Amino acid sequence: MCFGGSSAPQIVYSGPSAADIESQNASLQSYMQQSAAQQQQFAASLQQQVDQTNAQAAEQRQRLDQERTAAAAEMAAQQQQAYSVTSAAADPVLAQTTKAAAPKKKPVSSLKISAGSVESTAGSGLNIGV
Repeated sequence: MCFGGSSAPQIVYSGPSAADIESQNASLQSYMQQSAAQQQQFAASLQQQVDQTNAQAAEQRQRLDQERTAAAAEMAAQQQQAYSVTSAAADPVLAQTTKAAAPKKKPVSSLKISAGSVESTAGSGLNIGV
């Protein structure tokens, strides 16, 4: 039992129109041109920085070479002067001298032990075991 005839589905293309595609292509071309211009500007700026840095490095190398040459000349002059050293004697200012050490005076001992004043009994004097 079929109620009606069968028919093929109808396919309708509903994508962007040709005008939309053309405007998107124009927008894409504009973006690509702007991007290329920015890249070119960046590359020129970067190259300028590289050139400035190279110039500064060359100046510094030249300065270091000059300093190295001056240091070598100074070192050679110092080595030549090492063989022509002169000396002079001078009197010392506020010189201090040393004296021989004097023996210390020992105080007179006030302890006097008299053997006759103490009785010689057991427990007096030194007790030495025999």
